Amino acid sequence: MLGIVQKKGNDNHLCGRMIAYAKILPTPDGKNSGTPFDEMIHNGLLALEGDFRQFSPTVSPKNMKKAVDDKLNDLLSTMEEEGMEIPESLDVDAFRERLHELSNMEVIPIPAQIGRFENEDEIMKSDADIYYIGEYIGVNQAHFCLTTLPIYYQARYREQAKKEEMDILNEVLAQFEAGEVVNTDDLQSHTEVLFPEGVSINTFVGDMNKLLNTRVIPFLLNLKTETEYEKQIALFYKFMKGYPYSTDVKRIDKAVQLLREQRSSTQARQLLELCCLKISAVYNEDKPLAKELELAIKVSEF
Repeated sequence: MLGIVQKKGNDNHLCGRMIAYAKILPTPDGKNSGTPFDEMIHNGLLALEGDFRQFSPTVSPKNMKKAVDDKLNDLLSTMEEEGMEIPESLDVDAFRERLHELSNMEVIPIPAQIGRFENEDEIMKSDADIYYIGEYIGVNQAHFCLTTLPIYYQARYREQAKKEEMDILNEVLAQFEAGEVVNTDDLQSHTEVLFPEGVSINTFVGDMNKLLNTRVIPFLLNLKTETEYEKQIALFYKFMKGYPYSTDVKRIDKAVQLLREQRSSTQARQLLELCCLKISAVYNEDKPLAKELELAIKVSEF
C-alpha cells in the first residue's frame, strides 16, 4: 500500500512490535537540512520502533514543548561555545514555533521512538513486524511518514488482539461447558506425550510455574533421542501458541537442549528458572514482575 513493503511478519497476525524505516538519500547540494532531524539518521537509515504489547503513557503537549525548547537551547549554546554563527536568514523564534508544531503533530498514544541500526541486516534480525517505506531525499517527508504509520499499525494490532481475545473466550467457555479445561495433575497423568491433542495454554487452569517445572522441563530432559525431543517440543510450542512472547518459549527450548548435553550447566538452569517465572507472571497478568524478570533474563542469557 502506497509503496510500503512489509519486509518481515504476518499482516494477518501482527506481533505487536514494529519497525518502520526509510533510506535517506543525500540532497542535490550534499548538505544536511540543518535541523535536529539530521541527528535521527544513522548510516543513511531513518528508523522508528514501536512496541504496542504493553501500555505506555502519552507525552503531554506541555512536556513535549519543554523538551523541544531544551533541545533547541542546548543546540544554540553549543554553537555559541564553538564559535559558530547563527545564519542571518534563520529566524530562531520562527524556527522554534515550527518545531513546536511538529512536536505537537507527533504526540501519539504509542510507545514509539527513533531506532538506531547499523544496516538493514540488523533491522531484519529484529523480532518485529518490519516495514520499508522507500527512499527519500532529505529527512522531513520520511519522518512525517514514519510517525504516522505506527498509528495505523497500532489500530490494526489492537483490533486483531480484540478479535483473538473474543475467539479465546468463546473457546474457553465452550471447553468449560464440555468439561475439557485441564490442570497440572490432568496433564501429568499423560505419560506418553507432553500435551494431549487439543490442550493449550488457553484451556489450562492452575499454577503455570508448577506445570513448567514439574511437567514440561523434566519430561523434555528425560527424552532419550533427538527425534523424540523434536516431536515433544513441537507439542510445547503448540501448547504455548496463545502466549504473547514467543521468545520466552524459544529460550526454554534452547536452555533445555543445552542441559540435555551438559547437565551441569548452571547458566542453562538459571535461564530456565527465570523464563518459567516470567511466563508464570505473564500468565497471571503481573506486568511489573514480568518486566523485572525480562531484565534479569537479558543479563543471564547466553
